Amino acid sequence: MKDYLQSENARNKQHAELYEKLIKKAFGDCQVMIGHHLSFEMGGDLNTENEIPSADTLMFCHNAMGKVFGDNAVMVMRTLATLPAEERDDMLAKLYDRHVKE
Repeated sequence: MKDYLQSENARNKQHAELYEKLIKKAFGDCQVMIGHHLSFEMGGDLNTENEIPSADTLMFCHNAMGKVFGDNAVMVMRTLATLPAEERDDMLAKLYDRHVKE
């Protein structure tokens, strides 16, 4: 049986840099902390803590992905939805890098 908690923790640790880039692109200047959940603080004010429960919640958040990918957000989310969770991060990194270069 898959150990989902360990798998998710390993995934977050391995792809922390990608998640940090996405969160900063979507929400602006903020402090990002990647652990079991993805957390961020806005503008240095430690009273603004917000937490995204999982990488997939970030990947399929229309608001965040819209800010990152603009009009291509739905296409990106559809592409990610066709992949097993273990493959989404690498594809998202490729799509992000391609989008940033445009």
